[in-house]
Amino acid sequence: MLAAGGLAATAPASADPVLPTFTYAGEVTVAEELSYNPTGEFIFPSIVHASEHFAAPLGEWYLYYAPHESPGGIVLMYADSLDGPWTEYAANPVIANVWSPHYSVNHVSSPDAIWNEEAGELFLYFHGANDQTRYATSADGITFSYGGTAVTNAMGGTTTTETSYARVFRHPDPASQYQYGMFYMENTTANSRRIRLAESVDGRTWTVRPTPIVTPGSLDAGNVSAANLWEHDGQLYIVYHASSKKIFARTVDPTLTVVGAPVVLHQASGIGEDVGRVASPELVADDGTLYLFYEAGDRLDATIAYATAALAPPFVLDVAATATTGCSATGVATITVAATNESTAPVDVRLTTPIGERKITGLAPGATFSPTFTATGPSLAAGTATVKAFARVDGVAYENTWPIPYGSRSC
Repeated sequence: MLAAGGLAATAPASADPVLPTFTYAGEVTVAEELSYNPTGEFIFPSIVHASEHFAAPLGEWYLYYAPHESPGGIVLMYADSLDGPWTEYAANPVIANVWSPHYSVNHVSSPDAIWNEEAGELFLYFHGANDQTRYATSADGITFSYGGTAVTNAMGGTTTTETSYARVFRHPDPASQYQYGMFYMENTTANSRRIRLAESVDGRTWTVRPTPIVTPGSLDAGNVSAANLWEHDGQLYIVYHASSKKIFARTVDPTLTVVGAPVVLHQASGIGEDVGRVASPELVADDGTLYLFYEAGDRLDATIAYATAALAPPFVLDVAATATTGCSATGVATITVAATNESTAPVDVRLTTPIGERKITGLAPGATFSPTFTATGPSLAAGTATVKAFARVDGVAYENTWPIPYGSRSC
């Protein structure tokens, strides 16, 4: 296993993670309803929670996408709900394939937008042409200033022929010198598409790790692309699509070094409109629902669709406890500590007092553990009992401690 910066290590074999089950919810981009539709295909959705960043947004949410074929162009839609309806911005594209004096290319496509906290602006990454990924910045998500080039073929090595389909995210490693990470698709002279990783301090200047983080395997049918970073139930995943027409998820550690085996995250059901290829996953959670936006349909004939999955409410470790003093039948002071598990999963509980300690493993939701501790004499000074609880839910550890006071007692 190599350290960060070397070849992505393969995680040991383990049980498949429990992933959400998505249900097809509909099409977002209906071709005949769109004013800007130069090629009849729409790819690479990117969602921004506009109201969190802009003073007077057009809607609660912004959706960026693009055609791929010439001339491409970065397109904006907006809505007050992730379920729509989505309204097309009146002056699309917000970024075109000609931006004088910065570039004039055959097409621009694959937008990915992220709020850059340090800069206080939206950074939108896009490719144009296929040999480089660029970026632009905006204070309102509508009007953009050209930023420059983020990654190029030359940064990937002598065999790199394409550098595109980038997704950018806050770097998950708190010990990293970098603030941002980027997954992007690299094509090579062998015509094999894989996922590369770049890292950046500021979102502008990038360093590319020397080897791919994901290469095509037996389930991928030769190519992988459009990777994204996603966290679910405390576990990080690389999510991406493959030539097998499915979206996969692989576990990854915070250093973005140890990568697990692919597991299918989503594929078309084959029922009704939900057929064919699914690609370019973009995952957003809102109000108890996980939304998966993606491109649906064959390459160069795709549309933006979405699917949803219900999220389980977040686990809260909660134990209600009391401590009372009393007298035994023989006139000896006692402390009774009652701990009730008000969580939604079994918990381990340890009760500690100055005159003893008791514990129970796997206290069921709603159940009470209520031992009595007996002193050595008839008197007991006021004090504090300690209730400590521990639970592990979906691989995440939870722990909490509560001090419970009690009064003095003379028997």
